[in-house]
Amino acid sequence: MQKVPTGGLDKIAEAEYGSCFGSLQHIFLVGNLLRSCPHPFFRDRRLEVIVCQYEAGDHGQFHWHPEVTEYEYILEGSLAYREAETGNITVFQAGDLATVPAEVCVERIMDQPCRTLAIKVPSHDVKVHCRDCARLCAQRVEPFKEIA
Repeated sequence: MQKVPTGGLDKIAEAEYGSCFGSLQHIFLVGNLLRSCPHPFFRDRRLEVIVCQYEAGDHGQFHWHPEVTEYEYILEGSLAYREAETGNITVFQAGDLATVPAEVCVERIMDQPCRTLAIKVPSHDVKVHCRDCARLCAQRVEPFKEIA
C-alpha cells in the first residue's frame, strides 16, 4: 500500500503578487530562487513557474541557459523569439506553447502587450548573455569598439 502524503494544499492568491507587476515583468511563483523577491513563492529546485507580463518594446537580450529548458504558454497577446544561430524569428500567439531547449540562444521580441505562464526545468538561474559568451553565431552582439 502506498503511503499518502500528509502535507496539505498550498495557495498563492493573485492578490499576494499582482501588485508587483508594476515594477516586475516576471513573477516567480515556484522555484529555487536564492535572491529575495517582493512576492511569495514556493521553493522547489525541480522547476520554476513564472507569470510574465510584457508591454510592446520590452525586448529581451540574446541569452541561453546551459541546463534549463523553458516552456512558455501565451495567455494573451503575442511574442516572438529570434534564434541567434540562424536569425529565424518564430511568432507565438495566445494559446501557443513556446519551447526553448537548453543551450539555444534566443532574443525575445515584443511588438504588443503579452501575458504568459512560463515553466523552466530545472530551476536554475544561470543565464549566458552575448557579452559573456564565447560561441560564434550570426547574431553575435559585440561590445562597441572605437576605431582609431
